[in-house]
Amino acid sequence: MAKQSAHSAEPMIQGVFLQLERALFHLALCGHGESVAVELVDDVSRHKNGTETMREQYKNTLDGEKEMFADRSIDLWRTLQIWVNDYRASGSLCSQYLLVTNAKAAGAIVDALRASGSLSDRATAITTAMATASQAGRGKAKKPSKIQAIINDVMAFPGPNLIDLVARIEVVEGFDYNAMRPELATHLGIGPDFDRDAFLTDLMGWLVETLQSAWGSGVAGIITKEACLRQIDAVRLRTARRRLLPRPSSEVMVGDEQVASARGRAFVDHLGRIKIDDDEVLQAIEHFLQFNVERHRLVNEGEIPPQEWVDRGNRLKQRWQSVARKVRLDHAGKDRVLRGQHVFADTTYFHREDLAGHPCDELYVTSGHYHRLADDNQVWWDPEFQGN
Repeated sequence: MAKQSAHSAEPMIQGVFLQLERALFHLALCGHGESVAVELVDDVSRHKNGTETMREQYKNTLDGEKEMFADRSIDLWRTLQIWVNDYRASGSLCSQYLLVTNAKAAGAIVDALRASGSLSDRATAITTAMATASQAGRGKAKKPSKIQAIINDVMAFPGPNLIDLVARIEVVEGFDYNAMRPELATHLGIGPDFDRDAFLTDLMGWLVETLQSAWGSGVAGIITKEACLRQIDAVRLRTARRRLLPRPSSEVMVGDEQVASARGRAFVDHLGRIKIDDDEVLQAIEHFLQFNVERHRLVNEGEIPPQEWVDRGNRLKQRWQSVARKVRLDHAGKDRVLRGQHVFADTTYFHREDLAGHPCDELYVTSGHYHRLADDNQVWWDPEFQGN
């Protein structure tokens, strides 16, 4: 495999993805009154009652064999320097600091960070490993290297304070958002009856939009758990409605062969009787086919019972009768074709009939239903046509 170009934007983009994934991860875990911030005090942070409770820095790589946070890596020590400087400035610490990577971490410092044991013993082991790494870079050169200068700055921090800080640091290795999606959905209360992947994708889109809106308005990118829960409820409701209601017309595809076959049907003959142009005939055929597809799907899935379609058809026929009567009164002096065109337009162009008590905004579900009724000669457009 070719090596990744140093000028490629992919590593940066992957890093942004990881940051957003971690933000959603923390929103899933945090509790009442908590919030998650992106690029506020760190890459990602958690807050409660105006106080930071967690801060994390992440480092990602596209090289699956690369080991992160090595003992003298700039990623490790620059992060430690950021946290030390914040401690110097504020004099306070948050409860938890996380070093996050999508790869494996390696080194004596990381090993000490992974180790369990008492807080004091673990912290001592971490600072001892840091001191050893610090000494490894001390040479006779008058000016220390860039990494050594950063290390020296961190190690100049008073010992008790440094121990207090490192005792709160943990390493998160091999973070894989895709692998943990089922667990994430469970934490967010997304039940197995929903398409969890689609649900999480929708939720991630909301997260991105919310952050962009905040930053565009010049305010901090902070999202509360309550806002997240409200959005989950909104997505759940929207998803449930999508199961109940027909899909958008752009998702209901019909083929050229189906269109060609439908040209010989009775509803097309009704359109021909009032000289509807071919573009409108083509749209009518598409609406007729799309309606049949969605009606079949919704009946098969048990979402809309067959009787509802019968009742809806009766409502549409009653409305058609009213339209035909009004056209007969308003356009009595016009010829048969023009009166028929008025009936057709007033019936199918704009009206959207409810379905199972819910608003149904997709025009093809009403227009197509009318064409299905016309195919059975239950409605028609030519005022002189003799029906059943």
